[in-house]
Amino acid sequence: MRRRTAIIKGSLISAIIVIVFFGVFQIYKSYFNSSDSSEYLTERKDMPSFKYLQNEKNTDDGKSFDFAGFNGRWSLIHFNASKGTKITIHDSSKITKGKLYIVVLDSRYKSMAIHKSVKKSTFHLTTHRRGEYIVRIVGDNSKGKFDIKIDSNPHINISHKDLMD
Repeated sequence: MRRRTAIIKGSLISAIIVIVFFGVFQIYKSYFNSSDSSEYLTERKDMPSFKYLQNEKNTDDGKSFDFAGFNGRWSLIHFNASKGTKITIHDSSKITKGKLYIVVLDSRYKSMAIHKSVKKSTFHLTTHRRGEYIVRIVGDNSKGKFDIKIDSNPHINISHKDLMD
């Protein structure tokens, strides 16, 4: 009887250890390797990969293009702003597959805004110090049309970064 109880307790403890191990592993994996994680979205290095990118248009206040198979990060717009500049980003993108995030970073790669592009929307932010800011997109097997316009008060000049920059 005691031996049977010891075997049951040992089996139960082993099962709990295995369940906890796999649970911790899944949390670790989703946190550090996910395109949703703050660490991934704000990492310094750009690593864009596309199946195709076409109809690219750079304007004085935005950017648009059609794409498929986008994975990775691309810091595609840079601008300088003074402290207290009010920025409005109009997102008219239409994502038909996967996930696409628009991330605004300061010069230290701290996120100012993280926006999941799902449907036509607008988001706002105010710069907290004078310096360079970056508009980045982050994709996870995404496909669709990317289209943003940037308004600001006071006015800012944006610069576009090509894939190879």
